[in-house]
Amino acid sequence: MAITKTQTIQRVECYPAAHTEEGQEPTYPTLMVVYNETFDDPKDDTLPVVATKVVNLSKEDGNLEAQDDFVKTIANALWSE
Repeated sequence: MAITKTQTIQRVECYPAAHTEEGQEPTYPTLMVVYNETFDDPKDDTLPVVATKVVNLSKEDGNLEAQDDFVKTIANALWSE
């Protein structure tokens, strides 16, 4: 029995930067990425199963390495200076 996982992007949402008080560090827009993860085994008639995974990203986190290339492209465009 070999279960395979396929991850696809359902949507990417961008939220505006929070307003800061004068003298504080500026903030950046954030991203919310919603993935659909499909688990399937052709020998199992109860599959596939689809799960939803939500990832919140900010420039300060800097954890883009594990994200899809499409998400990286959006984040880099959004956070470029």
